[in-house]
Amino acid sequence: MQAVNTRRCIAAAGLAAMLAMQGAWGKLPPEEMAKLGVEGTPLTPMGAIRAGNADGTIPAWTGGIESPPANFVKGGAWVDPYADDKPLFTITAQNYEQHVERLTPGQVAMFKQYPDSFRMHVYPTRRSASYPDWVYQQTLKQAQNAELCPQWETEGKVCLVNHIDGGGIPFPIPKNGAEAYWNHYLAYRGQSSKTVAAAPLIDNLGNRIDVIMEQWQSWIWWVPAAQRPSNEWFHRDGGPLLCDAFRVMQPPRSSGLIGGGCNYAQNFDFQAYLYVPGQRRVRKAPEIGFHDSPSFASDGQRTVSSRWQGWFAGTESRHEVKLLGRKELYVPYNSYAMAQEGVTLDDVFGPKHINQDLVRYELHRVWVIESTLRPGSRHLYHRHTSYVDEDTWIGIAQEAYDARGRMWRMGEQYNLNFYDVQMTRAWGDSLIDLINGRYTTFFGWYGLTGYGQPQFLPIEEADINFDIFTPQGLRRFGRR
Repeated sequence: MQAVNTRRCIAAAGLAAMLAMQGAWGKLPPEEMAKLGVEGTPLTPMGAIRAGNADGTIPAWTGGIESPPANFVKGGAWVDPYADDKPLFTITAQNYEQHVERLTPGQVAMFKQYPDSFRMHVYPTRRSASYPDWVYQQTLKQAQNAELCPQWETEGKVCLVNHIDGGGIPFPIPKNGAEAYWNHYLAYRGQSSKTVAAAPLIDNLGNRIDVIMEQWQSWIWWVPAAQRPSNEWFHRDGGPLLCDAFRVMQPPRSSGLIGGGCNYAQNFDFQAYLYVPGQRRVRKAPEIGFHDSPSFASDGQRTVSSRWQGWFAGTESRHEVKLLGRKELYVPYNSYAMAQEGVTLDDVFGPKHINQDLVRYELHRVWVIESTLRPGSRHLYHRHTSYVDEDTWIGIAQEAYDARGRMWRMGEQYNLNFYDVQMTRAWGDSLIDLINGRYTTFFGWYGLTGYGQPQFLPIEEADINFDIFTPQGLRRFGRR
């Protein structure tokens, strides 16, 4: 018992020290709010630096993509708005040391491990991020109200207080790693989506298993309470953040498995349930949405904390989360080549990693967030680094390290501006296991499954039965 108490004291002391270093948190005062705006301010509404960099290789943000390309057809593939761009140069295993200051450690590891196939085509930087005006205005309102809950200081509890209804990036000028992670988690990905998604698994011999599933999502944080279903499930615990559900279509051994649930501003653990066809019953799913438990459909090859390129992954943070500031890096951006008509899963997934000829890299400023395991806590990842785009707060890359300090896994996320709805989110991602040679992907790769393009719709137009996010509705859905 004494040893347990000692570990708790050490953990508490570590948390207090971390918080003291990170400084105060919470709603922005008027003098900082004055820095944010749609135009004419040093920072964009999302808190990104509006100006370009000193040498002009990163341009100023001027509003991003304002309308779809002329040849885009609603419901069809997302036409590449930058199809005429040519690579400025290509980074390979032979020349990467000339560019190492603008590479992530994960990219450097890939050049060393796969010198014959990993390469990075670097294109002109296009700050394509754009959102509807209401998203900007809601962010400016939210920034004056939302705060980390007091329990973050005393317990490391992940929760928000004093936030207002209807969404918004809560901390566009973050003061610490926790605020940055909240921004990243609550980045605007639309109000609802209905898709058929793919999550291929590739072993160390290059063999691929295609996991295909239907997926329904509502980033209900961005939905005013008056527009949500009346069921208490969508109004409890400070309000839901994300409601997420899926039904496996293949492989056959998992077909028919259904999962669904939500997490909340003051109860961050996912309240998730599974319907198992062989058992014909719904059960609580404690393994979904928590820390280093295996991420669903990954064959144990990624943890829940790897999703979105890193996040809290539980109500109590097991890591000290530190904001290291912004850095200019070559990161995947505007890789519309992956989303073109005729591109297939075979085209995208190589035997060792994603087909790099389909990945477009650009120089962007990204936030760097480092999570280090607290004394007395346990997690498969001793350290985890996340890279988050300053213009969108969407995750863009990650590295995870084991207890010996070895880089274990590196990931990248391939984000697009879905310009017909002015929203940036992942087209897909990959997570490379640098030790066993396997790699995995998560739900995405829409349109490559043969089931058509995703539907991203405002809540009032969403073709979703919201009962699937509740345990009672999940049972009815599974027995249809």
